[in-house]
Amino acid sequence: MALLTGLVIWITLLHHGCESMSVVGPISLANVQVPSWTDLRTRVLSTERGAQLEEGRDIRCAGGGPTHVDATLRLFDTNKDPRVTLYRDSAAWCPYCQKVWIALEEKRIAYNVKTVPLNAYGDKPAWFSRLVDGGQLPAIEMDNNELITESIDIIKRLDDDFPENGPRIVPLMGSPEANMAQDLLQLERELQSAWFSLVFYPVEGSALTKARQSFLGMIALVDDALATTPGPWFLGGTSPSLVDIQFVCHVERIIASVLYFKGIQLIGKYPNVDTWLEAWDDRPSYLATKSDFYTLVMSIPSQNGPGYSIPEAKLVASQICGLEGAWDLSICNNEKDRHEAAFCLVINHDGIVTFATRGAGESGRPSFQAELADPYAEPNLEFLSSVDICLRYITEALLDGSQVVEARASRTLVGNAGDGTLRPDWYEYSDNDGGRYWWNDETGDSTWTAPTMQLDSCLAYLRDRIGVPRDMSEGAAMQLRAYLNWGIDLLNRTS
Repeated sequence: MALLTGLVIWITLLHHGCESMSVVGPISLANVQVPSWTDLRTRVLSTERGAQLEEGRDIRCAGGGPTHVDATLRLFDTNKDPRVTLYRDSAAWCPYCQKVWIALEEKRIAYNVKTVPLNAYGDKPAWFSRLVDGGQLPAIEMDNNELITESIDIIKRLDDDFPENGPRIVPLMGSPEANMAQDLLQLERELQSAWFSLVFYPVEGSALTKARQSFLGMIALVDDALATTPGPWFLGGTSPSLVDIQFVCHVERIIASVLYFKGIQLIGKYPNVDTWLEAWDDRPSYLATKSDFYTLVMSIPSQNGPGYSIPEAKLVASQICGLEGAWDLSICNNEKDRHEAAFCLVINHDGIVTFATRGAGESGRPSFQAELADPYAEPNLEFLSSVDICLRYITEALLDGSQVVEARASRTLVGNAGDGTLRPDWYEYSDNDGGRYWWNDETGDSTWTAPTMQLDSCLAYLRDRIGVPRDMSEGAAMQLRAYLNWGIDLLNRTS
């Protein structure tokens, strides 16, 4: 599966010959001086990072290489057919799927991967609903006939059926570690409860202060628990246990959401937690499954319900969502990550171009709970050629830097955003601080980007739906979002 296919998982890819399209949309081909996708692909693959990523795709097809979101076959050190098939969410976001995914990688158990959408992201295919009662995720199929659901039950079964694979993740019953694990898993449940009370309940005043104190007290207990054993892990030893896996998949979401909704910064405040997270970041099994803050805060409400923000969190929340210059070229400028983003664009450019034109198209029906999920949205094919040109300029800028490309790109893009007319049923409002947002009176959807049926909306639609790890690494996602903003800025300039 190519990188960025997550962006187009719900649409039928239209394989247009973008380099020889007829003139469609606001940009005239007469003004275009931009490399073809064929030339851009050649250039991307000539970079060190591009060559690495292309080689990685070939290795993944044979079941090898490090943990990767696009892998559909994992063989590790065996050449036998896998006994396990993992069914996980196609958005690569579900924390319960992540637990099983990490466990399989840590134990190096050969497995196949099949992805289906969470209910909040789209309709599950009929074959999966027939296979798994209620369409529950995650699920594993053992030896082509036995289905197991519930993440902890799955991990226990993997330990029991594959004792020769890697270190044991679940402590043996009756051992001192097992008793410790039970107490720590109870602590994790209490941490989740305190998190829910703080973020997902509409508390104010003294009740909010109490919820905050209770939550921070639970984090302090977690930090203390990590100090009781040598090394970074909850139960000691040289590798993570079930307790570590259970905690990290939720702590990752806790850290992002309390910062976004309540302005609470946890990183750098709890030394044992920091050391534990650093140990996780050194493990490919986790790093390849880890989301960025933006992906998390856009996804969490679809599973946990709406979070309740406080005014003190507004600035950092805006920065997480790319406002206040957070997705700007002056901040995002790493060559390796730029080249990864360019690679992601060139290997699936037809599908990405079509997907982006949904920004000038009509919203789909039915709608789904996840804020940025719109699987039935209709692309506006009149914008195919114009979006294609924009994305070729952006890919070239990712390779060479914006300063090299900007003068030539400006001659084509400046002034071509559109006339600013809002799409049907969208209206502009101001918040209490004078900030602008847009609300759809029919669907209840909201956005910080003006929902116009025009070219800059296509680039913004793509920018806002780049997910980590589904589409690319966190660093590459930051680069692509920033360079899409660069393209949007050029389109909106008047000269």
